[in-house]
Amino acid sequence: MMPSQRRRLRQPTASARPLDPRRANPFPVYDREIRRLRTYLGGLDSRKWSARSHCRGWSVQDVVAHLSTDEVYNQACLDGTLEQLPFSGGLNGWNGRGVRVRRSMSPLEVLQEWEARQERVRRAWAAIGVGGRIPTSIGRYPLRLQVWHLAQEYGIHADDIEVPLSPRERRAQLRWRVAFGLFAAREEGAPVDAEMTGNHVRLRHRAADHDLDLETFIAYLTNRPQQLKDPRQRALVRRLGATR
Repeated sequence: MMPSQRRRLRQPTASARPLDPRRANPFPVYDREIRRLRTYLGGLDSRKWSARSHCRGWSVQDVVAHLSTDEVYNQACLDGTLEQLPFSGGLNGWNGRGVRVRRSMSPLEVLQEWEARQERVRRAWAAIGVGGRIPTSIGRYPLRLQVWHLAQEYGIHADDIEVPLSPRERRAQLRWRVAFGLFAAREEGAPVDAEMTGNHVRLRHRAADHDLDLETFIAYLTNRPQQLKDPRQRALVRRLGATR
C-alpha cells in the first residue's frame, strides 16, 4: 500500500464526523429532502392525496399546503415583506389559515404552487451564498442555519406523510437530524441532555438514562410519537414528552 493510500484510509469519512451546523453546508441535505418529496408527491393518486397524515386533522394535501405556507414566509424574508404577513393568532393561526385557503385547490394546483415557491426561494439562496445572512422574524440570521432548520422541517413533514426511504438513506437522514436537533434545542434555550453513539442516543431525562434508537429519539425531539410504528415506543415518547 502506498503512503498516500494509508493517509486516505486514516481520514474519517464525512458521515463519521460530528455535524457542526455552523460550518457544514446544508444545501446537499436540503436538496435531497426536496427531491424525495417531489418524487413521492408526483406519483400520488387522488386517494393518497386525501389520506390522513400524522398531523392531526390534516390530509397529505394539507401538509403540502402547509409547505407552501412555509415558502410564503421564506419568500417574504427574501423580499423584505415580512411585516405584510398576517400573523394574527400567532404561528398556529398562520399555519391553519395557510392550509384552509388551499383546500379549494386541486392536489395538482397545491403541488405546483409549492414547487414554484420552493424553486424561487432556492435560487435566491444560491445567489446569496451559504455564508450570507437573511432577514427573518427574529432579525438577521445566518442563511446556513436557516437552511438547516428548513431541511429539518421538510424531514419532519416527509415523515408525517410517510415518504419512503431505503434503510441506508434513513440511517443517514436520522443521524444528521439528531445532530442538528440537539444543536437547535441548545440554540432555542432548551438543551437536551443526550449524546448520539452509532445508531443510538443516550438520553438523560429526569435523573434517568434511556437508550433510544434514532427513530424513537427523533420522535421525542420533534414531539411526534404518532410517527412510530411500535406502540411501546410511542408510549415511551409520550411519557418522556409529558415530563419535559
